[in-house]
This record gives sequence, structure tokens and C-alpha cells, in this order.
Amino acid sequence: MSKIKYTFADGTTSEIEVTDEVYALHLQLQQEEKRNHWRETRRHISLYYLLENGVDFTDNAADSFTAVELRENDERIKKAITKLLPEQQALIKKIFYEGKTITEIAKAENVGKSAIANRLTRIYIKIKKFLN
Repeated sequence: MSKIKYTFADGTTSEIEVTDEVYALHLQLQQEEKRNHWRETRRHISLYYLLENGVDFTDNAADSFTAVELRENDERIKKAITKLLPEQQALIKKIFYEGKTITEIAKAENVGKSAIANRLTRIYIKIKKFLN
């Protein structure tokens, strides 16, 4: 016969006398509980540590599909842009690659903002046709 010491939530303890089989099972459960606690604690501490240091975890399965889809869309758009007139390609380059505003482009070309906006509208319509 062996004794198991039990501590209650209020801090009081009690000893219970059990058979050797029950005591062996109790020890086995305690070891398993310690291992599980260690695994959980180790995992959480390392994740928190990484998150605090700027490491972001992403779902690669979802990102892979999104990345392929974005790459395909980029290729289609680039192909459509190559079908535009050189002046239209230059305007697209100024807006999307050089980051210029419609106002800046209009001032540089001595035209109104509406002229540049109208050109862009026609370009977008053409690109949309090429994409379909």
C-alpha cells in the first residue's frame, strides 16, 4: 500500500492510502500531465517570443493559391499593357510605376486634369477588353 498526497484548492492537504496498482497509475498520470504541460508551455513561450520580435505566421496554403492568382493577374495585365500605344504605356508608367499624380502629369504636359483623366479612362477600357 502507498499513500497519495492531495492538495485541495484552498491549500489544505490530505493523504490517501491506495493500492500499488492505483499508485502506479497515479504516477503515470502525473508524468503525462507534466509532459503535456511542458509541451504546451514550450510551444506558447516560443510563439509569444517570436511574435514579440516581429515574426508573423501566415497560412502558406492560402498564400500559395493567392500568390499564383496574383502572379497570373500581373502577367495578364502586363500583356494587356504591351498592346497599348506607346503614349498610353508611358502614361501608365508615370501613374503606377513612378507614382505621379494626375495633377503633376497635367502640369508637365500643359493640359487640364480632365484630359489626363479621360486618357486614363480610355486606357482602362482598352485594358479591360484585352483582359476579357
